[in-house]
Amino acid sequence: MKRILFVVTFFACVCPSWGQKDGINLFELSLEDLLSIEVSVTTKKATGIRETPGIVSLITEEDIRNSGSRDLTEMLQLLVPGFAFGVDVEGVVGIGVRGLWAHEGKVLVMLDGQEMNDGMFATVPFGNHFPLDNIERVEIVRGPGSAIYGGYAGVAVINIITKTPNKTGGSASYMASHTGKSFSHSNLSYGANYVKDDLKIRLAGTYGKGSRSDRDFTDYYGDSRSMSGASELNVTNANLLLNYKKFNFLTILDNYHLTQIDLWDALYPNKPLDQRFNSYFAQAKYDFDLGTKITLAPKLNYKWQKPWNLNVYDENIGEYTNNKEFNRVTAGLTGTFTEGNFNLISGVEYTYDALVMPSVVHEYEETFNNGKNELTYSNLALYGQGVLETFFANITLGARYDKTSEYGGAFVPRIGLTKAFNKFHVKAMASQSFRVPGGILPNRIPVGNPAITPEKGTNFEFELGYRLPFNTWIVVNGFDVSFDKVIIYNAEGSLGYYTNSGKIGTRGVEAEVKHVSEKWLANFNIAYYQRKKSDTDNSFSVPVNENLFLGFSPIRVNGLITYKLTRNISISPSVSFFGEKYAYTSFDEVNDVDVLTKLDPITLVNLNVRFKDLFTKGLSVEVGGHNLLNKPFIYAQPYAGSHASLPAMDRSIKVRVAYSF
Repeated sequence: MKRILFVVTFFACVCPSWGQKDGINLFELSLEDLLSIEVSVTTKKATGIRETPGIVSLITEEDIRNSGSRDLTEMLQLLVPGFAFGVDVEGVVGIGVRGLWAHEGKVLVMLDGQEMNDGMFATVPFGNHFPLDNIERVEIVRGPGSAIYGGYAGVAVINIITKTPNKTGGSASYMASHTGKSFSHSNLSYGANYVKDDLKIRLAGTYGKGSRSDRDFTDYYGDSRSMSGASELNVTNANLLLNYKKFNFLTILDNYHLTQIDLWDALYPNKPLDQRFNSYFAQAKYDFDLGTKITLAPKLNYKWQKPWNLNVYDENIGEYTNNKEFNRVTAGLTGTFTEGNFNLISGVEYTYDALVMPSVVHEYEETFNNGKNELTYSNLALYGQGVLETFFANITLGARYDKTSEYGGAFVPRIGLTKAFNKFHVKAMASQSFRVPGGILPNRIPVGNPAITPEKGTNFEFELGYRLPFNTWIVVNGFDVSFDKVIIYNAEGSLGYYTNSGKIGTRGVEAEVKHVSEKWLANFNIAYYQRKKSDTDNSFSVPVNENLFLGFSPIRVNGLITYKLTRNISISPSVSFFGEKYAYTSFDEVNDVDVLTKLDPITLVNLNVRFKDLFTKGLSVEVGGHNLLNKPFIYAQPYAGSHASLPAMDRSIKVRVAYSF
């Protein structure tokens, strides 16, 4: 302890003080300023966070830096109530929201407005993915967003917004985290801006290497192998933005490469397998101002992906190849009309998808049932939303209708009532959502089985916020979410198949407490969910506890405190508590049954020390430790899929050095 105090005191003496650069400095904001920050993720129109019609979490760059988070997984798990992660298959870790497994098509993840979900299964892999160094803020809707964004936004929307080119300059950073055995993260990030008159250009990116764990993985049948050197998490990300007056062009390269030995149930004993998720995105958009009340914004998007790219040639394990490519072209037009206290947003969007066979088709590649080398889908969407601000409440009414070539039509409405007063605000919302059964799913329907149709979700939410004494704010919300005609994967046969099967849902409460003062920042959140009982959710429910779903703790508690030692030095301890949970972890060959295991509660403790403008203006350093208690944290499988829990990283130290100019 004396050594730590000495180091902190030394840096306090030698660090000069400089003014805050571009970005939000939370210490310099009043509580009123913080609660007046506008978000656009719920309505596509900038609205104060207390009055936007959704349960919203806003994470600023300052929040990210204070938290010491090394990747998006850690950031979401610590700072967002009700978010957790579990293992899917093939080394991939996916997201859960409010107790529901949301990895396959229920959470929309956007990077600068571009849909990152893959076009084959609608998933997004996590772990050293979407590096944090070039992020300006993350806007998150904890609830449905289909009325605006369509069929991947069933339970949440994550909108990652990178830094805006406001002036000519640049930045570079390096972040390394090591367990004493191996690097969990080793990421080099850069950003360069050029601004002259009406022209703004930004080029940013990250080249990163890391690993999931260096612990031993024990598969469903009891075989073990070290994950050290066999669970790489490598990313190459580049983002180019060009703005000229009202014209906007954006292009993103996102190549995510992992190695894995866990496959589907049994351990892979040979050289670790390469698993790739490669993506490219482009958007061209122009904003027309038709007077002072009406704007029109046509856009054209292109999306190319090679997701779940894997080749396995092992007769003892099973031969399998997937080298398919996904292409999407989207043309859209959004219009806004503002008159006094009334705002209307409406749009039309046409999408054409193609899932394409590789040029050389291996004998183990899944072919298409239509006898062609591609599966194609088209979708026409119409959406609209009106917001009327009155003395008593702000009233939001909206709806979206999608008509696709594959499954017909889907209509989802939303209604919201919100109002912010001096010290408190209130929100009441009801909305529906749907999940698109596109990609490879329609190809995996056995002959004679009915075609799958969109899931339909129904969500009710209520929120109260109140300003307490001593610059403290508390927000409490309740939710009730359910899905009908749930799309379920059945593992029978060589590739399995999909069907619509019954209902699934949760209800619960979430609460956040924030404190802002000259010396202290504090953020505490708690989330509790309970399973809504159904006879048709056996793939997810826990047989010995009717209130729980597999893989996710019913109660989560997180806390982050930042204390400002000097103008430029802060120290931030954080803690995350995961209550007990259940998962199928192994197979009992003697009794021929899957073994259900109760996993004990676990607490993760982290520490981050931050030095801003160290020795010179623009240079910052972070040092910290993760999982300081060295708890055996794991990613359990949130469904009955015969996959053992996947180990996560043990205790590690982190250093991050960044320079901006």
